[in-house]
Parts: sequence; structure tokens; C-alpha cells
Amino acid sequence: MAGVTQGPVTPRRGYPRWFYTRQGTWNAERILAAMRAWASETGAPPRSWEWCPGSARNAGLISDQESKWEREHPRWPGNTTVYRYFRSWGEALEAADLKPFVRFEHDLPLAERVARAQAMSAAGASISEIMAEIGVSRVTVYCYLKAHRCAQCTGFVVRGGDLCHRCATRRGNPKRWSATELLDAVAAWEELEGRPPTNDAWRPANNGKPNRWQQEFPRWPPASAARIVFGDWTSMMLAAGHPPYHPKWDHEQVIDALQRMARELGRAPTKEECDESPDGYPSASTVKRRFGSFTAGVRAAGLEPIGPHGTRR
Repeated sequence: MAGVTQGPVTPRRGYPRWFYTRQGTWNAERILAAMRAWASETGAPPRSWEWCPGSARNAGLISDQESKWEREHPRWPGNTTVYRYFRSWGEALEAADLKPFVRFEHDLPLAERVARAQAMSAAGASISEIMAEIGVSRVTVYCYLKAHRCAQCTGFVVRGGDLCHRCATRRGNPKRWSATELLDAVAAWEELEGRPPTNDAWRPANNGKPNRWQQEFPRWPPASAARIVFGDWTSMMLAAGHPPYHPKWDHEQVIDALQRMARELGRAPTKEECDESPDGYPSASTVKRRFGSFTAGVRAAGLEPIGPHGTRR
């Protein structure tokens, strides 16, 4: 296209502003070049909301001062343009050989992550945009958006109930768990459930329905006890004789596992069921990596995908 250079679009004298913003000006290569240029000039990869300053300002993520994106527009594409060519913001950053900034956002306190997610949602941001901003899964974003304040402290409750995880694990269970008691609890759980506990199994359920851990609390230790006594969950499981199981799934193995789950469920599994399944089954993200999307993986297994409300797609 005449007047448009490779890389970030830079206005040239004699061309009106609208020429550089109309659809068709950007393509995947130019978007990636713009991301690299932004990172070179600012010292950090661009964030989704930085390329959508209007929504970011309404959500309180940036000040009222004119942003770099606004000052230099139309040199930079909008974040909606990025999503037109890439499935996610993180995917675009990786394609540009930039380390996704979301990996640095995990150190944010929970309260800040929840507050930011709710502010972005109020500003009209999509679930995908919030996922890219905060660096959490889709299910976690939904939990953040439904979160409310704890009845005993100012923390957020993101996994159901009226108390946050810290207050729930402290109430009625002031004891300090020893290494022997933790390993005995792992063995007892395995005998009852038929498999060792997972980190998520020893904390409040995220679907609002009490799980075994909540119903029988304080019989079982909180997941945080593993970190306090052994350093992390994996170390405790190793001490209990359960090495971590992280298979490298190929296409055929994923299809076989999905079909096995379907036989047990009587229908195709959902994303949530794959993520909550025991070792020996792939997670929803693994299915997506192998087939491009979770739905495509389910269909590759000869199954009919199930929608978010239990309906067939």
C-alpha cells in the first residue's frame, strides 16, 4: 500500500490522519514490529490497556494525562487490532520474541488482582483482555469478578463461602501441622478418594459448592501447610511417595484421554472438568496447545463439545 512502511506505521507529510487508521493498514508483521519498537523505547513490552487508553482511563489504570499511545497515534495499533490477528495478547508478545509481561504480574497481591479485574470489567474490558493483563486463567477471572469481601477481614473471597481462604483455614484449626501428620493426611485422603490430594483439593472449592475438604474441615490440613512444613506442594508429595506427573502429551494421547473421559461422563468433558481431572488426563490448556483450541481438540476426538451451560455447541 502506498505511503505505508513496514514496521510501526509512521505518519508522512501529505497523508491525512485517517489514512493510517483505517482497516487494512495493519497486518501481523507490522503489529509485531510495533510491539518490539514499544519495548525498545519504553524498556518493557506493551500492555493491552496501554493500547486502549480510553477504557484504561475509565478503569483507573492510567492517569488523565495524555499517554504515549495517544501522543504518537496512529503510530501504534489499538489492542482490538492486535486481537484481530492473534488469539491473545500473550501470544502476540511471544510471536514478537518478547517475554509476556503477565509473568511479572503474578507477584501482585490478591486484592490488587481482584480489584484490577473488577475495574477492567466495569470499563468494558473482555475476559480475554483481563486474562492477558493479570496473567491468570479464564476460570480465575470469573472467580475474581464474582469475588466479595471477607466477613472477618478486608480480604477478598474468590472461592465461595463467606470467609477468605486465610480466615477459613484459621477458624477452628489453630494447630500447627507436623510433617508426619501431613503425610498421614495424604495417605488417608488417597485411601478415601482413590488418588492423592491435589493442591486445589485442600482449599475451598471455586464453584461455590463445599468440597470434601470444606465439609470435613478441620480434619484435613490446608494446602498452605505443605509450603510451611515442606517448602512447597511438590516436596510434600515426593516425601509421601508421589512423584509429580507431567506427561508430554501428543495428539493421539490427548484424543485417547478425551475419549476415556467421555466414556466415564457419558458426554464430552468441559474445560473445567479437564482442569479438575486427576493425573493421567490432559488439562484444557494442553488440549488447546495441541489442537489450537479446546473445542477443536474435543471435535478431533469425535465428540460434540459442551457449551458453558451444559448445552451442545
